[in-house]
Amino acid sequence: MKSFRLISLVLLVTIIGSSRCFDLFDDVDESLRLTHQFDEDFGNWRKSFQKLKDPSPSSHHSIGLLEGGGSSFGFGWPFSNDRDEPHSREPAEFPYAAADSEDSEQPGLRVVGLERDRESLESDSESLPSGSNPERPLIRPNKSPFPGLDAGSLFQSHFNNFFNGPETSFFGGGGLPGFGFFDVNANRPWWKGENVCVEREEQQEDVDGDENTEIAVDGGNFQSFGFINLNFESCAEHKNKHVCKSVKNHNGQKSTVKVTRQCCHGYARPRNGPPNAQCEKVDLYPMAETAERLGAKEFVATLKKSGLESLLEKDLTLFVTPDSAYTKFAEQMWENNLVAFDASGRAKRQADASGMTARDLVLAHAVNGSYHIEDVSNEQLLKTELADTNIRINIFPRAPTDRSGDHPYRYTANCAPLVKLNRVAEKGIVHVVDRVLMPVRNNVMTVIRNRDDLTVLRTILEKTGLDKTLEQVGDDKHFTVFAPNDDAFLKLDKDIRRKLKAGNGCATNILKNHILDITFCSLAAINGVKTSTYNLLSEKLEFEYASIAKTETEDMTSDKKMQRLRINGIANIEETDLMGTNGVVHIIDTVLPTDSGMPISNALANRNLTIFKQLIDDAGLEDEFDSMTNRTFFIPSDKAFEQSEAGQYWIQQLKEHPESLKDNARLKEFLEYHVAEPLIKTCDLQENMIKTATGNELRVNLYTTNPVFSNVLNRATVNCARLMHFDDETCGSVVHEVDKVLEAPKSNLFDALKTNPEYSMFLALIEKANLTDLLSASNESLTIFVPKNDVFLEVKEWYDQTMDNTEDLDYVIRSHIVPDVICCAGIVQSNWPFIRTTETINQQRLKLNRDRRPQVQNAGVTKCDIVAKNGIIHEINDVISVQKKRRADAEGFPSFARPLTFFFK
Repeated sequence: MKSFRLISLVLLVTIIGSSRCFDLFDDVDESLRLTHQFDEDFGNWRKSFQKLKDPSPSSHHSIGLLEGGGSSFGFGWPFSNDRDEPHSREPAEFPYAAADSEDSEQPGLRVVGLERDRESLESDSESLPSGSNPERPLIRPNKSPFPGLDAGSLFQSHFNNFFNGPETSFFGGGGLPGFGFFDVNANRPWWKGENVCVEREEQQEDVDGDENTEIAVDGGNFQSFGFINLNFESCAEHKNKHVCKSVKNHNGQKSTVKVTRQCCHGYARPRNGPPNAQCEKVDLYPMAETAERLGAKEFVATLKKSGLESLLEKDLTLFVTPDSAYTKFAEQMWENNLVAFDASGRAKRQADASGMTARDLVLAHAVNGSYHIEDVSNEQLLKTELADTNIRINIFPRAPTDRSGDHPYRYTANCAPLVKLNRVAEKGIVHVVDRVLMPVRNNVMTVIRNRDDLTVLRTILEKTGLDKTLEQVGDDKHFTVFAPNDDAFLKLDKDIRRKLKAGNGCATNILKNHILDITFCSLAAINGVKTSTYNLLSEKLEFEYASIAKTETEDMTSDKKMQRLRINGIANIEETDLMGTNGVVHIIDTVLPTDSGMPISNALANRNLTIFKQLIDDAGLEDEFDSMTNRTFFIPSDKAFEQSEAGQYWIQQLKEHPESLKDNARLKEFLEYHVAEPLIKTCDLQENMIKTATGNELRVNLYTTNPVFSNVLNRATVNCARLMHFDDETCGSVVHEVDKVLEAPKSNLFDALKTNPEYSMFLALIEKANLTDLLSASNESLTIFVPKNDVFLEVKEWYDQTMDNTEDLDYVIRSHIVPDVICCAGIVQSNWPFIRTTETINQQRLKLNRDRRPQVQNAGVTKCDIVAKNGIIHEINDVISVQKKRRADAEGFPSFARPLTFFFK
């Protein structure tokens, strides 16, 4: 007994000290009283177990704990059935015991606290017809396997006083949540409660046992293998619905079971209730009265005067408009002479130019069948009672700080916000939209064609063929067009406007910058929050509300500034939500610029690559270059022109003889050598040769500047010109800025050595070593480190001796040739122990480093990157000296004469 007292005291102190919910205990006496009560309860429970030491068949049964008489948990629980035990009560006093089924001979058994999170999908279930109320649980408990068993005194007789008393609200009383072990009703999921209807759908499918299948479940896909059995269950809970989907694959037979639990018709969960609020009976009214109670009296009056009262007898989803919005719409139609409303009743409508009547308008708000908003998916089309018209439902998230709504999302019908949702009537459901839904019969391209202020946009769409895209209609076809009006195109440069109207240049990319492949209603943008999405170019568009000054034509009686939706901080949306059958159109006042929509001539000007652009203009090649697509441009900077001999020549021509550049074939070849095909971004560059527009090739090399991770290539060169700025997109092409002017090599390495008299002594060594064929081979990629003649003249005696010693000559000359292309841009500073080396054609290791200039072993590079067809030449200021490798003294024991070579090769 002392041990129980100690346990009870420790438990109570722990609970009091760890929870602020125990402020009810005002004094120590109350705590001691509860401790004593807890001690007494445990003592009585202990006594009941002591009686079990000598059990008799008449005093107890050995059973499995059952959930509602269902499956056993697999262990025996002997217990006393003595009704005279202290605190024992009749079963009727235990509010959490399972109710008896109508056909059960014995009470059902429910053990508190041992409920599963989900009921088995194998359970028998029944769905009540719409409108009926369940008189017994839809999931019937099985009969008890133990006749005569009374579970009324199990657990609650020993724990009720302490754990369910008002003093200890921590366990479920006092309005606070309990542990769920002693208070079943307080924490029972609503979908396991009363007045819940169950719908079960099952599909059978044969699966080839030799093939793997991908099974779609909530939250993603799951790979199923044909040779094993697979059971998978996924459940999702919404405010008014609980759905479990079970997928079973057994011996090639796939079974999919979907069980939906929701409040029966006439019952609903309170909107502002706790998470486990049960389904409660609600008052239902006829459809017309329900709509009127929601403030849509004028809409209902129009419906009745149009002779559509019989429509309300159907199972219907009705989208109604509040009286204020309906009245405003009627007045606008009257002013525009489109639909005439009776001034007094505003009920009778005359036909407008398109033949729309009041009857048509009402039918365009009615959908056959009941559609709860949670049952509708984004972009779903609901067919209305008006022929050939639909209502498009879209779903958008709320702002992170928005807690005003009953739902986590915001919903629109034809881009009109739904302000009241899921109002159930005796037959059907009513949703309230904030404005009248005009019947939608035209696709977005037709919407654009019918606008007088979108003539330029219409012309460009038709020239580029994008009009065919915007005419596509189907459940999976939905577009949003941010349509620049004619005034917006007048703001563009006249040359760009001319090219756009002709469908040339970057017209397609510019238009794709204004088109989304989703329906983006104005409601999607949230005031005070930046909203973003991606267009057909996969470029981000950002939306936010901004205060702008009102024009003279706008109402100046209110504030002089108004909130208007802006795109990328540039374009204002002048008119929103022009619905089409396949999307929506918004009118904007500015053409949205995009790098991928600019021609190369504009891109060069914006990036201050003025000399190359001026050469294009003076050569008369602007239109030709602007029309190029799927190209890669390697553009030298202005500084690169000033530092190279070829660049200085063209600068001089621009200044002194600009007229000679028109149709200049040499200049055209020079410019086109900087253009390669196809479009290659840096992430796709590889060490290879790429062909230019002239037919000649550019050599691409990749290097790393990371001393540790040498496989991370983060530097690129083209003909040894380093890429300084890269991946700038233009219309169908990409621009990389390089630090050197590119010139096509005219000769191979051997011929390049022959043409320079300063290399004659090195060339003599090459010829003496019989390496002329190697340096002349077109399929080689070599790097040669060449000392000038004055270097050899300083060591003339050594030079002469080497010429006479074939072995030394071959070793020396091969130590200056590397079977790879190493540009100066690829030689970076490195420190011990991460010394960079490269291997020569005679397997010697040369150390590479950089101080003020590149260094190779003991020599410094004095002139970099003389490009030949089959490699490059670096001019150095010393003869490379490399000790020959020594063989290991024994197998497995290398020479330590060059430890860096061994350890850091």
